[in-house]
Amino acid sequence: MNAEWRAGHGADAVLIRDDSGAVREAVEANPKVLTRFLTNMGDLSTWKGNLQVVGNEHNPEAWGQLVIARAATGEVLNMDPERYWDGIYSWYRSRGVDYDSDRAASN
Repeated sequence: MNAEWRAGHGADAVLIRDDSGAVREAVEANPKVLTRFLTNMGDLSTWKGNLQVVGNEHNPEAWGQLVIARAATGEVLNMDPERYWDGIYSWYRSRGVDYDSDRAASN
């Protein structure tokens, strides 16, 4: 299992992918969700999506461009640095917080 932050196809989303690479859960991004994804994902099997995953949406590319992918253990698997820092600015720094601050998790 791994998790990905994807952007550029409607709302940003955090995807939970199973061992075959298919999207199992999709969670609409918000500061709280992204803070959890970026700091302490916990057990990925406990993540529950609030976005429906049907048809082609089991393919992660259907959810937009990859921002960052992390293994269940937390290691970064892949990252687009420009999209990552643009996302950090949009979701956090433009609001005067950072992703690992207490205020970010409460938004």
